[in-house]
Amino acid sequence: MRIVHLCNYFQPKLGYQEYFLSNEHSKMGHEVTVVTSERYFPFPDYDNTVFPVLGKRIGDPGEFDYEGFRVIKLDIAFEFSKRVWLRGLTRVLKRIQPDVVICHGIGNFNALRAAKLKGRLGFRLVVDDHMLISEKNHSLLGQLYYKAFNFRNIYEKADRIVGVADECVEYIVDQYKFPRSRVEMIPLGADIDLFRFNKQLGEGFRRKHRIDPEAVVITYTGKHTFKKGPHNILMALEKLKDVLGDRKVTALFIGNMENAYEQTFNDHVGRVTDKIQVVRIAAVTNKELVDIYSASDIAVWPRQGSMSMIEASSCEVAIVCCDFLTERYKNNNGIPIKEDDIDDLAKAFDFLIRNDEERVAMGKRGRELIMNEMSWKIIAERFIK
Repeated sequence: MRIVHLCNYFQPKLGYQEYFLSNEHSKMGHEVTVVTSERYFPFPDYDNTVFPVLGKRIGDPGEFDYEGFRVIKLDIAFEFSKRVWLRGLTRVLKRIQPDVVICHGIGNFNALRAAKLKGRLGFRLVVDDHMLISEKNHSLLGQLYYKAFNFRNIYEKADRIVGVADECVEYIVDQYKFPRSRVEMIPLGADIDLFRFNKQLGEGFRRKHRIDPEAVVITYTGKHTFKKGPHNILMALEKLKDVLGDRKVTALFIGNMENAYEQTFNDHVGRVTDKIQVVRIAAVTNKELVDIYSASDIAVWPRQGSMSMIEASSCEVAIVCCDFLTERYKNNNGIPIKEDDIDDLAKAFDFLIRNDEERVAMGKRGRELIMNEMSWKIIAERFIK
């Protein structure tokens, strides 16, 4: 089949669903094309958070082959609230003559345009959405945007409507008023061949960064911003630091810092370093995370969601995540917490630090969950079944 993945932005160095699905569909023997813009996502404080990994945000339009599939980057007519209007989209889809278009993001111009083109070009249309209710835009401008466009046309034209988490399904039903019976959940995933526990890599990472082999390592990976709130981890550890006894704990933070957030984060670092080792490392590419998870005992994301928690689970790491991400911990492979509840987070850490056997068992159940339900191979097959 000829498959098009249609998305606003495409940044394979950071991973993300669009890259992994394209890669898997190509491995399955399909003719795959990613159609996207000539720019990267406008991450907060781009120059400090992701520029060191991705380089300049706006590049040149063009076409090239990438790891077995084609990438077409189009110029844009305009960019509005993390949405782009791609110039020449109709022309490109006419040239490719796809059998299936998988459009990432219901609330984008791409989905509206693909729905209109479907009847003329005859492709099957799959639309997915990654938004969580907790991240819903309540601004007047956001409300006006959703009222201005006919998203009902997407519901009528799409062959399949997908939420990539249980909470995303709830968002689609709540935001777009689509019947729940039309919306299915296909989760995000992990490359199970890449993301697997490797004792040697983990030990090497600990030696390199002077982390005690006996320490319990609690890891956060991702952007350091107010929205992601990694300082919540330090606030929770501050509550525990005087009851840890002789137990050594290292808080490991991977990622670059938003300028406006740095003082807040550093203030909390200063409150725990008398008892807890804090290690900070700049952002790395997706593939470099294997060493980090192999060196970790607990992986935590105190606010919002992240695909990284699935990759950590694939490396047999017990996870701590927000309770609305129900599919991520369904195999008793981690502990759910209420977002921004520091006491809840501290209790989760306390349990996992003190219970070595259960922590290890959680990690193994995480690997089992990813192998059975959340490998990209399984997910790629589900998208085009």
